[in-house]
Formats: sequence, C-alpha cells, structure tokens
Amino acid sequence: MPAKRDVPEHESGIAPPLYTAPLGRWAGYSFAAHPVFATTTAHQHIEILDLPAFGALGRAYRLDGRFMASLADAHICHECMVHPLMLAHGSVERVLILGGGDGGSAREALRHASVREVVVAELDAQVPATILRYMPALADGAFDDPRTTLVIGDARHLVDAALAHGERFDAVIFDLTEADGEAATLHDAAFFAKIRALLGPRGGIALQLGVPWFEADPVRHMLTALRSVFACVQPITTYVPLYGTQWALVFASDSLDVRTSVPDALPDALQPLRHYSPSRHAALFDIPPELADVLGSSPDHSATR
Repeated sequence: MPAKRDVPEHESGIAPPLYTAPLGRWAGYSFAAHPVFATTTAHQHIEILDLPAFGALGRAYRLDGRFMASLADAHICHECMVHPLMLAHGSVERVLILGGGDGGSAREALRHASVREVVVAELDAQVPATILRYMPALADGAFDDPRTTLVIGDARHLVDAALAHGERFDAVIFDLTEADGEAATLHDAAFFAKIRALLGPRGGIALQLGVPWFEADPVRHMLTALRSVFACVQPITTYVPLYGTQWALVFASDSLDVRTSVPDALPDALQPLRHYSPSRHAALFDIPPELADVLGSSPDHSATR
C-alpha cells in the first residue's frame, strides 16, 4: 500500500538547520529539517518538521526535542506493537491505548474486524489537534471511526476509574513518550500491576522499551518490573530510521505466547501492512547476542510472584 503524503515541496534551496535528539545520556543524532510549526503547551513542546532525508514522506513531529514519528516510518513501531499481540489473542474486542495521540496505534488496531472499541488516553489535547492539522495521514481517519473514543487527561486516572468500574480490555498498548518525566510512573511495577488487573482473559500489553544499545539500564529496569508482574515477557527489536538506532519493544501477558503465535497468512484487512508480516515475525524475536545481557537471551521469562 503506497504511503500517503502530507509534505509540500521545499524549493528555497536553502540548507535547513540541524535538529538534534538524544540517544541516552552520552549520544545523540541529528536531522536537517525545515520547521513547519511549533507550540508549547502545559505539558510539552511540540514541533512539526519536514526532513529532506526522508523525501516526500519526511514530515515528522517532535515532543520536547525527541523525534516521535514520521510519515516515512511511523508504521514500523505501530504495526510491530499492535498486530503480533492482537493476532496472538485472535478476538480482541476492546483496546486501550495509553498515549497514542497521533492516532497511529489506533489506526492499526481498528484494522481488526473483531474490535468494538478503541480508547485512546492522551494527556495533551494539542497532540491530536496538531497531528490532524499537519500530519493527517498518520491517524488516517482513526479518530473519525465510531469505535474510537479519545479521552484527554492523565492515563493513570483513566486506569483507576476503569478498575473501579470493573472494566476490562483485551489489549493495552503503551504508545507513550520515553519512560522519564511525566511518563515515568506509567512504566513501573505498581502501574503494570494495575494494567494486569485491567486485562481480560488472555489479555496482553505491548510496550516500547527504547534504545537497548544506549539506554541499557532503563531498559533493564522496565523489563525487571514487567517480569515481576507478568508470567510471559517477550522483547523484540527492529530498526527505526527516525530514531537512528535499533529499537526495542516488548509484549507481556499471563497467557499469550506472542512469539509462537505466527499466523499462516494475514487476513485481508491486514494485507495493506507495510512492515509486519508472518515471514518477518520470527526475526523480531531473534534477540542479537550483543543485546542478550540487556533484553535476555530467552524470549520467555517466568516471574516469581
């Protein structure tokens, strides 16, 4: 499926400035970019940029100086987080997305015919507003789908309220900023335990771990927290060009074995996928030996509770 284009041609011929982003404490990387829009909210600084390195699909956004997604490669993380988990479950009806204000994860979840509701819990109302104005192809109509509910506010409050009302979700997708700042308490064992209690039978979660090469300690810390709560914790890695490095994600559940749940073929609704496929599934879980000390050499980990 050809990717949609939101980026105008830049004809000035002027070399654009460099925008640098961190890779942990001791490394960083840069993209030349044409600034398009910027605003500061009560929560963060939001920027829309056009990156010539990605050509016609070079529109991207940053939050607090970190690149979040571009039209060229946002599908990589969204597809890898959503589809292996939902295909392993087989009949997901309710999905909770923590963060995800750009609509990319919701877009992927809505491809599944079994889905009745997708709840997107986004802290900052300006994120979906900005994306819908400057990068509408990222959400691709997800917020207009009647199955989608966008809730603006702290995800912790939404989770507490859902637990109090006895709600259950089949899949929870952590599509958040990195595990520091305001998102730090959404990545600890106490919060993971609340999410576990929110899951229905055979439910599971997907989470971005970050940069295992350059942020080994924070990645280990998140995995330790997950393994203290869930019976089956399965990391994957993939390369994301916008992030400048190999990226790690993880699935966690008490009953789903996402690694071995490889579909023979994708259903028709998933045929337009640009990255994830059954033939690529096993490679995602093949942890490089150099990262075994960070992510674990075995894809399955039993937790002691």
